[in-house]
Amino acid sequence: MNILIIGSGAKEYTMAKLFSKYENVDMIFAAPGSFAISDYATCIDIDVDDVENLCDFAKANEIDLTIVSSEKAIENDIASRFNQEGLMVFAPTADASRITSSKSIAKKFMYKTKIPTSKFGIFDRENMAIDYARKSKFPIVVKTDFHMHGENVYVCDSFKIAKRIIEDLFDSGNKKIVIEDYVPGKEFSYYVISDGYNAMPIASVVPYKHVLEGNGGVITSGLGAYAPFYMIDSALEGRIFKEIIYPALDELAKNGNQYVGVLGVDLILDRNGELNVMEFNSFFKEPDAQCVFDLLDVNFVDVMKAAIVGSLVDDFYEIKVKPLYSLSVVLTAGGYPGVGNYGAVISGIDDVEEHSEISHFNTRKDVDGHFVTAGGRTLVVTSNASTLEKAAHNAYESVNLLSFEGKKYRKDIGKTVFIGC
Repeated sequence: MNILIIGSGAKEYTMAKLFSKYENVDMIFAAPGSFAISDYATCIDIDVDDVENLCDFAKANEIDLTIVSSEKAIENDIASRFNQEGLMVFAPTADASRITSSKSIAKKFMYKTKIPTSKFGIFDRENMAIDYARKSKFPIVVKTDFHMHGENVYVCDSFKIAKRIIEDLFDSGNKKIVIEDYVPGKEFSYYVISDGYNAMPIASVVPYKHVLEGNGGVITSGLGAYAPFYMIDSALEGRIFKEIIYPALDELAKNGNQYVGVLGVDLILDRNGELNVMEFNSFFKEPDAQCVFDLLDVNFVDVMKAAIVGSLVDDFYEIKVKPLYSLSVVLTAGGYPGVGNYGAVISGIDDVEEHSEISHFNTRKDVDGHFVTAGGRTLVVTSNASTLEKAAHNAYESVNLLSFEGKKYRKDIGKTVFIGC
């Protein structure tokens, strides 16, 4: 089987490395891929939003399965284009994924379908947003409508802070923002795979998004995670499906937008045991993906193919995972989410790979073939064990083997349980 992976980040690296071990996978291509991904796949110089050329490449190279993890490619409706050509593609259509790409659409969707979510307002005018914030009970959460690199969620403890954030967002070109009530509780992500009508659970993940230990500083796209969420049991999973997953998939299917792919849900379990949905995601986030793939005990390529043809629940009784905890630590080069360090030689990768898994975010190779930093989030180190404590111990032992100028990372992943993170 020939596979094409659309994307260039750490999760694409993780998939290329994992899928290269499957006996039923012959060749792997990645578009555009990266220096690190080229160790496991042939990288193709086609951008993720160049749907026509990606389609032509898939036809010319007899690609049996295209896996789309890039949000940009999904938003450009690569799924519909590939479906028109009879090409097997694992991704939701642009229409089905609008609940993942736009926070305002997601909020309206949840309100309509009675999916539990916090009180919110959607604003395309700065003065109205400021007036709403002035009358709100603090803290409140201010979000951009669309996903951005780095910061796009702000928890505001006062009107003064909220006003400044709102003004900055509109001044920087945002046409629409979302303001919602802050809900204290335990944040986690829950992932399912859907064939458009049925869904099966894959994993639950606890993210660490703040830049500083103790969940201080700005909120980032993710600096660590562990799986599974320690409070997940059959009763809570049942509630997630009944209150969130089934209503969402049924509403999409009713409108002819069957959702095929991985659907992620970011949730808060509040102090009263109630679920509150923050947003949806069209694939595994970083570094959630590393935890999830580290625990999979099934050929996930076969699972994706079954979802595409609609035989998911016929072919699989469950998505098998190892009875372990998996934990990922993200290493950054310099001042992430600000400007990072470039060109610093990374040492210790071979030593780490004897004990843990490494995934590459932003790295390149120098003239001597050494991996060097390329700014921002640089590497993900992932380890698993029978307990969360041991998984954290193993991961940080591996992190200590890595060295490069400007190396930074959170030292409390999996070591402290936070309420309201």
